[in-house]
Amino acid sequence: MSLEQGTGSAADDSGGGAGLDIRALWSRLEPATRQWLMDHTGTPIVPRTITEALCRAADRPLLQDPHGQVRLTEDDLLFIRNRAHSAFAAHGTERFYETVQPENPRRRRAGPRATPPPRT
Repeated sequence: MSLEQGTGSAADDSGGGAGLDIRALWSRLEPATRQWLMDHTGTPIVPRTITEALCRAADRPLLQDPHGQVRLTEDDLLFIRNRAHSAFAAHGTERFYETVQPENPRRRRAGPRATPPPRT
């Protein structure tokens, strides 16, 4: 695999080669880009659209493969996983949806609403 930019080699597992440090760029990334990275925590090679967003945030070209994609380092992946876990933990583990939660039939309140209406 040849690389278009930078001086790193394809065998170099540092990924960024040109100095990609997602931790330093995190606050400058657009919310949609951060969300995509947190939704795809196991993806070491990011698509071109995300690569373009990373280049804009870094204000310089980054080391890319022939397809215009950036490879994240293990440190970058660990940082993103930790961010995703922290964001999930902040919302609580019982919260799966961002909207109103479906009612859990086991947690119904005792009282008149707990009994089903009579059938006619």
